[in-house]
Amino acid sequence: MFSSDISSSWDLIRGFFFVWVAILIYSQIRDWLHNKIVARRTGSQDPPKYPHKDPIFGLDLFLLYKKSFQERNFLDLNWHLFKKYGKTFQANRHGVRIVKTMDPNITKYVHATYFDHFGVEKIRSGAEHLWGDGITVVEGEKWATRRKLIKPAFDVVHISNLENRSLATHVERLMQLIPRDGSAVDLMPLFRRLSLDTASEFIFGQSMDALSSPDSHKEFLEAYFYAQRGTAVRLMLGPKLRWLHRDPKWWKDCDTVNAFLDKRVNEALARREKSLSNHDGPTSGDGVKPQHQLRLIDEMAKATQDRFTLRCQMQNVFTPAHDGGAITLSNAFFHLSRNPAAWTRLRAEILPTKNEQITYDLLKTYRYLNNVIRETHRVTPISTLISRQCIREVIFPTGGGRDGAKPLHIRKGDIVDMNFRCTMRDKDFWGEDADLFRPERWDDFLPDAFPLADHAEERGDLKKKAAPTWEYTPFGGGPRVCPGFRLVFAEVAYTMVTILREFERIESRDDRPWTEESRATFQNLHGAKVALFPPAVEE
Repeated sequence: MFSSDISSSWDLIRGFFFVWVAILIYSQIRDWLHNKIVARRTGSQDPPKYPHKDPIFGLDLFLLYKKSFQERNFLDLNWHLFKKYGKTFQANRHGVRIVKTMDPNITKYVHATYFDHFGVEKIRSGAEHLWGDGITVVEGEKWATRRKLIKPAFDVVHISNLENRSLATHVERLMQLIPRDGSAVDLMPLFRRLSLDTASEFIFGQSMDALSSPDSHKEFLEAYFYAQRGTAVRLMLGPKLRWLHRDPKWWKDCDTVNAFLDKRVNEALARREKSLSNHDGPTSGDGVKPQHQLRLIDEMAKATQDRFTLRCQMQNVFTPAHDGGAITLSNAFFHLSRNPAAWTRLRAEILPTKNEQITYDLLKTYRYLNNVIRETHRVTPISTLISRQCIREVIFPTGGGRDGAKPLHIRKGDIVDMNFRCTMRDKDFWGEDADLFRPERWDDFLPDAFPLADHAEERGDLKKKAAPTWEYTPFGGGPRVCPGFRLVFAEVAYTMVTILREFERIESRDDRPWTEESRATFQNLHGAKVALFPPAVEE
C-alpha cells in the first residue's frame, strides 16, 4: 500500500513535469512564430548576439561582470564589449533577453519616444525593504503621482536654500577645513561631509553637522552605506537569484535607516499639525512673521500625510542628494588638479565678480564653469548605466541589424541596458579626444539657455554644431529625468566658485589614474588628493 502511494506520487510529479515542459515548448514556439511574423511585417532585425557559453541562463556573462566589479574594470569591460559586438547587442540575463546599448537613439526611444512602453518595477524589485514604493522603483500612475509630489518641492526648496544662505553656511564651514599652507588634502571626505550637511538640511531642515564632526550620526551613516551596498547586490542578482543574498546585517541596517527616516517624518507631520492649528503661523513681538525655513519633507507633507509614502520618498531622494554633489565635486577637482590651464581660466572668469554675492543667477553666467561641470559629468558620470524593462512590445525605427540601421523589435519582458558612460565617450560624436577632460570642447557647441538643460536647441549659428542631446545624459532624460539635477548644479557651482575665489593654484598630490569604485554610484577609489595655494598677495 505504502509503495503504491509512492509510485502514484511519482507518476503525478512526472505528469506535472511533462505538462510544464510541453507548455514551455509551446510558448517558445508561439513566441518564435510571432517574432518571425513581426520581423517580416516590419523589416526589423535583431542586433548581434553575445556568444554565451551558457545560452540558457547566461551565467558566463553574469560572472564576467561580477569579476569586473571586483577588479574595478567594469567601465572598461563595457567599452570592450561594445567595440567587439557593436553599439547595440543582445545577451541573456538569467533567461531574459537583454539589449545592451550605447546608441543615443535607443536611449531617446526608451526615455522619451516610447516612454510608456517601459517600466522599472520588476527589475528593481527586491529593494522594497529599503526603498519602499518611492519614485525610483515604481512606474505608471504611481510614478506619476510620486513625480507630481516631489518635483515642485525640489524646485522651491533648493533655490531657497541658495538664496537664504543655508548653503553658504555649510560651505563656509568647509573652507575652514581646507589647509592654506599647500599641504596635501583629500577633498572627497570633506565634500561628502558637506553634502551630508546640505542634503540633511535641504530634506529634513536639520543638518547632520558632519562638517563639525566626522563622527556625527556615525551609526546611521554606516548602516545607510551598508544597506545601499546590499541593495545594489540584490539588484545585480536580479529577481531569479535574489534569494542568494542572505545577509541578516542588511535587514538590520535597513531597519536602522527606516527608523531614522520615520522619526524625521513624524517631526514633519507634527510641524504641519502645529502650523495648521496656528493658521498663518506665529509672529514676532512687532507683528512681523519670522522667516520660514523651507524643508523638502515639509513641502511634500502638504501633499500627503501618509507616513510610509513620505518615508519612501525621503529614502529615494537622500541617496542622490548627498552622493551627487560630493562625487561631482571630487571628480571636478581631480580633473582640475591635472589641468592647471583650466583652473587659471576659471579664476579669470570668476574673479571679476569676487565681491558679489553668489546667487543662482550669477552662477548661470559663468560659461566656462558650466563647461567644467558638464565635462566632469561627461568623462566621469555619477551613474554609468540605467535599465528599463519593456512592458508592451514596440518597434524602434533603428537599432537593429549589425549596423544598427534596421528597425529593432523590443519584446515584452526584454530589458534594455543603456550605458551612458560609453555614449558620452563615443569618439564618433565627441572626437578622437573623447577620453580626455577638455572643457573647451563645449565652446564648439551652440549655447544653451541653461547650464544643465535637458536638451539644447539650434540657434542658427552655422559656425558651431548643435549641442548634444541624447549623446549627453548624465541625469537620464525624458519624463524620468532626475529631478535633482539643478540641485547638484547649484551645490557644485557654489562650492567651486567659493574655493576658486580663495585659492590661486591647485596641484595634484596623487599620480594614480581615476579608478572606479562602485556603490550606488561610481566614484574614484583614490578620492581627490590635491594641494591648494592662496595668492601670495591678497587680490
